Amino acid sequence: MSSHSQPRIVPLDMLDTDYAKMAAGEPIPDDKKQRLAQDSYDFTRLGKHIARYRYGGLDQQGRDDILCTLGTTAGLFTLADTEDMNDRLRQTGRFYLTPGERQQVLNWLVDELGVDLEAE
Repeated sequence: MSSHSQPRIVPLDMLDTDYAKMAAGEPIPDDKKQRLAQDSYDFTRLGKHIARYRYGGLDQQGRDDILCTLGTTAGLFTLADTEDMNDRLRQTGRFYLTPGERQQVLNWLVDELGVDLEAE
């Protein structure tokens, strides 16, 4: 980068409050943390993924990517599921989850973390 080049400014289509929520992460209720503590989840990281899903202004592919990360972290997807996802990506050129895969992760979030991403 030469000393004469200007920094590139990228406009973000989000409110400052949404950015702050994403940076802080979604709080996971303590009772849920205690129930899952034996599984050693990184609740801070989970909270940041959830906040990014909720406030990041993402398209469906971006939301599916986060749901896939959450589902993988929770151990919801088998090797066959992952292979199916990779096959769809190769065939279509874009990443997406099926409605059933999405629902599986959304249900886990509600049941295990008390987080309902469809509520808002």
